[in-house]
Amino acid sequence: MTPTLSCHCGRVTLTLPSLPPYINECHCTVCYKYGVLWGYFPRRDVDIKMSDGATLQKYVRTDEGSDGDISFNRCSHCGCIVCWFGETVPKGGFDGPEKMGVNCRMAAEGTLDGVELRVSRQPPKRS
Repeated sequence: MTPTLSCHCGRVTLTLPSLPPYINECHCTVCYKYGVLWGYFPRRDVDIKMSDGATLQKYVRTDEGSDGDISFNRCSHCGCIVCWFGETVPKGGFDGPEKMGVNCRMAAEGTLDGVELRVSRQPPKRS
């Protein structure tokens, strides 16, 4: 099965090589607020298409606790978080530029039924 996922407006689509072996509910300070579920793939294996003038707008996290080694990318039209890309060779052991995370919340309902859900880290502390 080669699932295709899309942002809310449908202008950005990602075709995956297969279902991910698991999806990750990351609880770092950024992912927790985005509310995303990540599936991980080699960057070269995911086909990204954009239409009607849409582009990917990126945010590189550079705050404390980050090495600035990944970019979070969203649809320029609807703002949906689409994916993250490794930007540099990581200092802290994260993934390099050959890997990406795909926001699996963009999948149609039922597409990921049966895929294992993992949760990483604890939710951020609230002040």
